[in-house]
Amino acid sequence: MRSGQDLQFARLSSSAIPASNSNFGPIALLMIGIAIPSSLTFNLGDFKFYAARLAVALLLAPAFLRMFRKGRHLVWCDLFTSLASAWMIVSILIAGSYDSMSSTVAIVLEFWGAYAVARGFIFGRQAIEAFVKMLKPVVVIVVAFAVLDQLAGIWVLNAVIGPLVGVPLGWVPEFRGGFVRATSIFPHPILYGTFCAVAAAVFLYARQRVFVGLSLFGCVLAMSSAPFMVSFIVIAVYGYDIVFNRFNWRWKAFTAVVALFFAIIYGVTNNPTSWVISHLTLDPSTGYFREATWDRAFYNIGLSPLTGYGFGDIGDPVVKEFFDNASVDAVWLVLALRFGIPVVPLLLLANISSYYGGAGKQRIGRAQDAYMSNVRTGFTIAVWVLMLAGLTVHYWNSLWLFWGLCLGIRAGFQERGAEQQAARAIPPHSYALADACAGEWR
Repeated sequence: MRSGQDLQFARLSSSAIPASNSNFGPIALLMIGIAIPSSLTFNLGDFKFYAARLAVALLLAPAFLRMFRKGRHLVWCDLFTSLASAWMIVSILIAGSYDSMSSTVAIVLEFWGAYAVARGFIFGRQAIEAFVKMLKPVVVIVVAFAVLDQLAGIWVLNAVIGPLVGVPLGWVPEFRGGFVRATSIFPHPILYGTFCAVAAAVFLYARQRVFVGLSLFGCVLAMSSAPFMVSFIVIAVYGYDIVFNRFNWRWKAFTAVVALFFAIIYGVTNNPTSWVISHLTLDPSTGYFREATWDRAFYNIGLSPLTGYGFGDIGDPVVKEFFDNASVDAVWLVLALRFGIPVVPLLLLANISSYYGGAGKQRIGRAQDAYMSNVRTGFTIAVWVLMLAGLTVHYWNSLWLFWGLCLGIRAGFQERGAEQQAARAIPPHSYALADACAGEWR
């Protein structure tokens, strides 16, 4: 027998929260696009596309129609994601770096466009289940090609695609410990490994154990420090959640412990960055290279803190150093270098607001869905993975797009939670209208 509160909540939910469907077609189109290597680019008029970027472009308008239909609501993440994306374009206009505009529009389409597509189409249980269902074959594909990389000792797809895009021998593979660092369908092993780590977080909470194992195996094939590190974090957080699941304060305690950990590192070590690099990387030599790029990046950001440098030359045009043109393996630094400091806090707020604030406490009751509650946590961890790995990884093409997609899915849970909280706050006598519109809930 259901309680009166659960009955009232379910009555209003049936009318106030729009019914969702699987949207399997749009989700399948998007995920198929992600499974096609982004190195395979093509031009449509004056615009360059790869499969996933084209899928986002095709789905963007109908996604907006679904986002703003009756019964849907905006959340704080929508605002911060839009502001971060808008600032990228505004910074180029302020700086007058018009040669960078086409590239800027492309990455805004990937990130903000994928976010909007997720907000429009991947909302509600059926759509979430469809996304998880389509993520499975994508992971199978990417891990299968990673295995081929290992067996062949080369980057198989890059060797095939190279001649098609004007690189006759493909890209030269990287090795670690005598084994090739698999890249699969991605342009770099670290992008491939990060994708697998994110997939592992989602599968853990969707209770897809076989695909959790497959995703973690994929991380091993990448042989990259950042995916290894975040994979261990994912497993540790999941174990912590299982042990302390009955305590509502567990996530506050977890956040406090993490904050204390970093406070201790920064308080007792002379060089916190060096400590992290020496203890949390597979190859400290590559870590110290990153440290040098960080130091130079901070200096260059200080020369143009508001608007950055766009996609042009970075740093002082008179005094040039090697690290001005070296790869900066941190998405947060790259964004600050390209678009100025303001984009960093805006993007950070977008990520945090996707899982924190606005929805209140989302207690699992009889009228709630335990599956959705679990998967909601999985996507929270997926967002954490992308933020943390982004400290040592720069995202581009399909993984940058995938970040926007995961952010949009998590923001959908936030909208759902806010709707449920509002439904519970309405007095019992207000449910008569819901009954009249939606019929008696049974």
